[in-house]
Formats: sequence, C-alpha cells, structure tokens
Amino acid sequence: MWFVVLLILALYVLFAGAYFSLAKKAGLDHIAWFAFVPVLSNILQLRLIKQSGWWVLMLLVPVANFVFQIIWQVKLLNAFGKNGAHVLFCIFLPIVYAIQWLVWGYSSNTTYRLNDPFPPHNNFAA
Repeated sequence: MWFVVLLILALYVLFAGAYFSLAKKAGLDHIAWFAFVPVLSNILQLRLIKQSGWWVLMLLVPVANFVFQIIWQVKLLNAFGKNGAHVLFCIFLPIVYAIQWLVWGYSSNTTYRLNDPFPPHNNFAA
C-alpha cells in the first residue's frame, strides 16, 4: 500500500516538475509554482496558451469539458512547436502522451513558440 502511494506521489512530482520547467521556458517564472498545485496547474496550462485562468471553469460543464480540454491541448502543443496531431496520443494512448510531455518538459531543445513573430514552418518536429 505504501509503495503505491509513494509511486503516485513520485509521478505527481515528476510531472509537476516537467510543467514547472515548461512554464519557465515560456517566461512565466512568477507563476511556475502553479504546476505543483492540482487546480492551479490547469490554470498554468491556460496561461501557457495565453488564455484567462477563468476558462478553467469550463471543466465543470459536462460535455464542453471534453471538447475544451482537447482544444486546449492542441493549443498547448502548438505553443511549444509541436503538431496538434499529438493530441491523438492523449485520446488513444494517454501513457505515450504523458511520456512525451515529460521528455519535452525536461529537454533543453523544447522552446516556447507563442512569442515568436514568425513560427517555424516545420510542425512535424519532435
């Protein structure tokens, strides 16, 4: 029982660290700590795609929450220069999608692209 609890806690810290790193890359140093707080991590993701944190209330609407979550994930992928097709992993292979975000979060090659005046043309880059 304790092993499962420690494993879940370790995975939570690992994923929160990845989103913390992504927030730092996006220049959101002042709210990067949101990654470690459950509801605030959703607000952090919204701020990464330049949306208001109030949009997190859409997660309370039964059918719209699924639709908006997919839209937000596509925008989040685009914000870091990834193709929106990666969201298919989120739907069909969530483990692969989670591992991708871990790799991107801790990789020094991942860059935040929403501030770029001219985004790169190659959207298929990993």
